[in-house]
Order: sequence, then C-alpha cells, then structure tokens
Amino acid sequence: MNKAQKTETARMPEYRISQSESMQYKLLYQIRMGNMSANELDKLQFLCKQELHQLRSELDVMLQELRDMNEQMQGNKEHMEKDKESIAA
Repeated sequence: MNKAQKTETARMPEYRISQSESMQYKLLYQIRMGNMSANELDKLQFLCKQELHQLRSELDVMLQELRDMNEQMQGNKEHMEKDKESIAA
C-alpha cells in the first residue's frame, strides 16, 4: 500500500451526518413531520449517498490493509516454522 492510500484514510471530511446522532434525530423528526420540501429531501438523499460511498471506500481500504497485514503475518509465521525445522535438523 502506498503513502497516498494511507493518507487518504486519515483524511476526514469536515462534517458527516452519520457522526451526529442529534442531527440524525432532527432530520428524522423533520422528515416524519413533513417539514422538508422535495428539494431538501433530494439534497439530503444526495448527501447521504455521497457519505455512504465515502464510508464504503474507507472500509475497502481498511479491509485491504488488514488483508495485507494478515498475509505478512502468515508469511512471517511460515518463515519462522521453516527456521525452526532447519535448526532442529
């Protein structure tokens, strides 16, 4: 994994709807009460889709990092087992 990918995961947007539980409740209330126009709902849907895509991308990067670490650990474990076998022989 290169440096650009690692710094990308560290960079967080200024604001996320999903990080504010109070904002989620406020939005749910506004939607249920019918206080949001179709235009506002469209904007909210766009922001949610954008945030979901961003979260999925970050999750993909983190999962790849975990897979890479697991491969390294498996490789180290196999290498250590071969060393033990050669020492025992």
